[in-house]
Amino acid sequence: MWITSLAKDNSGNIYAGAIGSQFGSGIFKSIDDGKTWTKIFEIETGINKVYVSSENEIYIGLNYTSEQSGIHYSSDGGNSWQKIFNESENVYTIIKLNTGRVLAASYGKIYYSDNNGINWQSTSTGLTSSTPSSFAINSENKVYLATLGYGIYESNDNGVNWTNKTGAGWEYSDLEIDNNEIMYASTRGNWVYKSDDNWNSSVLINSGMGQDKYVLDLYIDKNGYLFAGMDYYGFYRSNTPVVVSVENDNLLPSFYLSQNYPNPFNPSTSIEYSVPNNDYVNLKVYDVLGNEVASLVNENKNVGKYKVTFNGSELSSGIYFYKLQIGKLNQVRKMALLK
Repeated sequence: MWITSLAKDNSGNIYAGAIGSQFGSGIFKSIDDGKTWTKIFEIETGINKVYVSSENEIYIGLNYTSEQSGIHYSSDGGNSWQKIFNESENVYTIIKLNTGRVLAASYGKIYYSDNNGINWQSTSTGLTSSTPSSFAINSENKVYLATLGYGIYESNDNGVNWTNKTGAGWEYSDLEIDNNEIMYASTRGNWVYKSDDNWNSSVLINSGMGQDKYVLDLYIDKNGYLFAGMDYYGFYRSNTPVVVSVENDNLLPSFYLSQNYPNPFNPSTSIEYSVPNNDYVNLKVYDVLGNEVASLVNENKNVGKYKVTFNGSELSSGIYFYKLQIGKLNQVRKMALLK
């Protein structure tokens, strides 16, 4: 069995692209932490990337030469699919940004769409002609792109312009960023690196995986463990969770409320937050006088990361505050509505 790509949704469901498994090839879904799997997309070869957005949308990137090329998209957990990319290109990796922009990487080129695949534009500014392998994005909306042979690139403008961070030579196969903004990268070979300074430096952390293992894909599960998908060797899992609280070694995802994006905004903006325990979540918006103007979330939530959209079309320009309350934890941030 060859695991080509792994992804998870906000509920902890796992999605895997697999070739040559005992159940055939395709996209498989597990709702029980990998104990059992169900095939949700049939394809024999050419599976490059399985990506799940923060809204639980599934994107599959395929080779152009395969029988089902381009990007296939599902908004219902894999029950139904539609094709949203028709260029004559291999799609190696995909990501959806907080702005709603979808990025798709082909050889030496980035395609981007601001309407979920209806229209696409392309850019190659700052990129070297190479095969891309994986995107990642941090809380500052910096986008990272791993490549085979030309290192890791960074973009500060939603994927239009790129700067190399690591130099050429390394063949990086995947990227992951945990809740503490630590980044992990796997390479062709049995190497896994981590960096806590945006790839200005990195350390090797692959002890225990043995030699001659080709790490194809990384992901961090809901309990903070780092998984490595291998070629013909199944999965490896870290002995201890890699996601820990800086303050108290808490193994659950940290409590977090992002700065809204865009900010200032008109009329809509996105807010991301993480829930460290299954608990009741309250997210409200207030004006400068402390009056509540909107209730965005008011329900029980499972552990995970979430994103909501706030529409201020009926409000006046000015400063507003949004407050996240989960149990005894709370955080307040400021945003500006400019009309």
